[in-house]
Amino acid sequence: MVTATICTIGDEILIGQIVDTNSSKISTALNSIGVKVVSMVSTSDTEEDIINTVETALKTSNVVVITGGLGPTKDDITKKTLGKLTGATADVENQEQLEIITRILSARGMVPLSALNRAQASVPNSCKVIPNEFGTAPCMEFDIPESRYGHRALMFSLPGVPFEAEAAIPKVLESIQAHFSLDKIFHKTICTFGIPESTLAQQIEEWEDNLPENLHLAYLPNPVLGVRLRLSIYGVDEETGKAELAENEAKLRQMLGDAIYGEGTDSLQKVIGNTLKERGMTVGVAESCTGGFLASLFTSQPGASEYFHGGIISYDNSVKMNVLGVEKEVLDNYGAVSRECAEQMAAGARRVLGTDCAIATTGIAGPDGGTPEKPAGTVWVAVATPEGIESKKFSFNSTRRNINIERFASNALNMLRLQLIKKITL
Repeated sequence: MVTATICTIGDEILIGQIVDTNSSKISTALNSIGVKVVSMVSTSDTEEDIINTVETALKTSNVVVITGGLGPTKDDITKKTLGKLTGATADVENQEQLEIITRILSARGMVPLSALNRAQASVPNSCKVIPNEFGTAPCMEFDIPESRYGHRALMFSLPGVPFEAEAAIPKVLESIQAHFSLDKIFHKTICTFGIPESTLAQQIEEWEDNLPENLHLAYLPNPVLGVRLRLSIYGVDEETGKAELAENEAKLRQMLGDAIYGEGTDSLQKVIGNTLKERGMTVGVAESCTGGFLASLFTSQPGASEYFHGGIISYDNSVKMNVLGVEKEVLDNYGAVSRECAEQMAAGARRVLGTDCAIATTGIAGPDGGTPEKPAGTVWVAVATPEGIESKKFSFNSTRRNINIERFASNALNMLRLQLIKKITL
């Protein structure tokens, strides 16, 4: 199995100034051709740290992909450092990259080129250049001989700018495929919701213990998406790989039933939207504690206008009463965070928005506002459908406001999903 390490260079990543999105894109691409990513590391902008990090990666991996540190300023020393590491004896000016630099900077009115800009076309003579069509920093490929680390290795240095790094990925993959004989990697991701990760692990423990040795299971929990179960199989031919994944997926589906809502990159809002479109049904929302987040999940899907009518953010009780028709007696006797209020909100939203279904949320997102009876993290959700109204209380042991809001909204979506599965028929 050909293995890879992805390395990001830059203090701006280490101090949290920017978010590293390159590694996930590169990892996905490498997996698609059968390269197993075994490590992701970040290092600072110093020669010593870069050399130590990259050498460690080269000792343990067949492929090393580096991003960052290739700009025109003095703190961008990756190119010089990699040249030193790979025994370069001189720098050479790459004419193809120089032409690209000239074209890009001419379009910006930055001619004649400064010495710093022209120097970006200069690369160590130990590398092969992959021209960067979208920026001034060339991508570099270094072929490391087997005598250096006990195995042949390829090292790529890409710009840190995400769209520039992404544009270089096809050439990187092409070179890896030309240099190595690659095994296939097959993945299958099953999306579940409503079963906590620890409970899920216990529920499928026997099945997991009996998986074939070359088939691996990963748990990927997320407050909005639920727990995704990713099955990965390595080192087999396509027919065998797909057959083993299908066999074990079927066993998993039999055990988990309606807790499985999709696969791959599916989300609750995508699956629900598709179901509503197939049935010609519509939905709306009445939100208090989720403050529009639930509506945003619906509208994040292309084509949501076919089934999503709108939402009412009834944060204040006056909106609950005057727009949604929640009775004052309900608020006085039971409070806004109650079954009775949630159900009247859902019924009101269905009526006002003219939809087949409606979801209502009313709770305490925190960190303040809770009581011993209704602590932060408490929410009542009601789902109104043509068959009636169902409601449920959820309690999350958290005062983290954003996390609570995400959990409130995703559990509300899941309630509607289960209603669509179990009760609504045409």
